[in-house]
Amino acid sequence: MKKLIFLVLVLICFTNSFSQKQIPEISIKNLNGKSIELEEAIDGKPIVVCFFATWCKPCLVELNAIAEVYDDWQDESDFNLLAISVDDSKSNAKLKSLVNGNDWPFKVYSDSNSELKRALNITSIPHSLIVNAKGEVVYEKISYTVGAEYELYEKFKELNLK
Repeated sequence: MKKLIFLVLVLICFTNSFSQKQIPEISIKNLNGKSIELEEAIDGKPIVVCFFATWCKPCLVELNAIAEVYDDWQDESDFNLLAISVDDSKSNAKLKSLVNGNDWPFKVYSDSNSELKRALNITSIPHSLIVNAKGEVVYEKISYTVGAEYELYEKFKELNLK
């Protein structure tokens, strides 16, 4: 009997450790301060979500690198990206000018109260997620090194085929 109970507990732990996070029903704000539900921003398609801050140099390098190839990736695979700033409300004033100055081709939102960041248990940035059409997080990548954007794109294409 003890072996059976142990086996059941192991299976429960094993199953829970591989379960996917679901994107929570949380509002984020666009650059004009209008609230939008995250699900609405995702729009029922596989998407990459990149969490960043205006003060995070690796985050900005990653987003600028993706911006350079973004149109080509969209043409190849319907690649879409949401960049979500985790700057607090004081730093958030810099966000709009940063985005306009970089002319990023993807949508940028703000999570200034870090509600989404906490709900997804994101502890450091840059932090990128690939979310499938069902709103499930199917891949996570923490940090950035030069060229890592290509790995992220290849993973997106791989997961998008399923």
